[in-house]
Amino acid sequence: MTKYILIIALLLNYTGSFAQENPEVYHTLSKKNFYFLHAIENNREVKEVLNKDRSLSKLLSEQKKQIAQTLEKKENDLHSLIYPYLISEEDSKKISDHLNRIYKESPKFKNFIENDIRNSGAYILYDKLKAKELIENIWSLNAEGINHILKVYGMGEHPQYAAIDSVSYNVKSDYYKGAIAMWSDHMALEVKEKDLWFNPSLNFALSLLYLNHRDEAARYEPLEELENRKTVEHIKNIDFAHFKYASILILGNGPENYTDRLSALGKLNIKLGVKAYLEVKAPLIVVSGGHAHPFRAKYCEAIEMKKELMKEYQIPENRIIIEPHARHTTTNLRNASRLYSKYDVPLDKAHLVVTNNSHSQYVSSNNFKNRCIEELGYLPALIMSRINDTTIEFQPLKNSLQQNPTEPLDP
Repeated sequence: MTKYILIIALLLNYTGSFAQENPEVYHTLSKKNFYFLHAIENNREVKEVLNKDRSLSKLLSEQKKQIAQTLEKKENDLHSLIYPYLISEEDSKKISDHLNRIYKESPKFKNFIENDIRNSGAYILYDKLKAKELIENIWSLNAEGINHILKVYGMGEHPQYAAIDSVSYNVKSDYYKGAIAMWSDHMALEVKEKDLWFNPSLNFALSLLYLNHRDEAARYEPLEELENRKTVEHIKNIDFAHFKYASILILGNGPENYTDRLSALGKLNIKLGVKAYLEVKAPLIVVSGGHAHPFRAKYCEAIEMKKELMKEYQIPENRIIIEPHARHTTTNLRNASRLYSKYDVPLDKAHLVVTNNSHSQYVSSNNFKNRCIEELGYLPALIMSRINDTTIEFQPLKNSLQQNPTEPLDP
């Protein structure tokens, strides 16, 4: 026995005790886009219950055969290569039925749904639904998210905002088709007997984000341990009752070239936000904006805004929260609201959103509210009084916790 322990120890020392099969970014992308599936993967007891279900295992076996048959063909277009990973409406309905049956049969799975999933906040819009409808909505959303990634970053379909969110390669090129074929072949070999029904599709979707360099949603995470660590610690000492507002949210205005770190209006937004901060209206500044503009932007707007605040205005680092993922005004407010909830910044207190005149006018308009309803399905914040041409009061809403995997670069 001692001999075998020594061999294992030597192997771990040689390969690295924490070496893993997939890139670390898969873990973060999975958690942020597909919390339900991620939670299953990381709950040993629940995973075992689902793994033993013959109906779900049969679906996995059928998919493995379909993938293998596709790869055996000498000539494949992108559609035929991606197709076996897509989750059909028929299979999606079967899976919902199986999960609801397992919910009734397994106390472990029922407890997982009623506690881990309901309490996560990731599906807060479905929170008041009964178990059957809850499971159906959650699974349907996860399946839709997987299919969206497969179609956009595999087949090259246009996303809603094609100018900034599209596939990174020419999908008509032989290079890309060959790359997808080789990735599919590699991923098929990695499918294990004890994998769950969603593993091939989920893992291939995550691989498509990875190989397309569209891992924006995973960058800078975990924020509370990295860029926002000092501020999270400082928040514990803030008496928010001493301030009229809980925070000042400065919206980004991304440059449209690959050389400028901040745009002219982006710099104006910062100056306007600093003015409100120096008037002691709030104890915190939040800067919001990701790698959105231009396409596959090199610089993260929130990171650059933070640098500007510290270098040019001498704002202490522990007074700044960065939100480095938002790609639109809707998600500026949504993502900030998520961080308030996570960092224990009061949600029942008013906050300020500061931006240039025209942008501020848009945020206070019905057009913005309608866009939030259309794109997010809810209002991420309650827009309140307009203080001046560049400053608006708002109150963050908990609906913002809802995940949206159909926008995988910022779900």
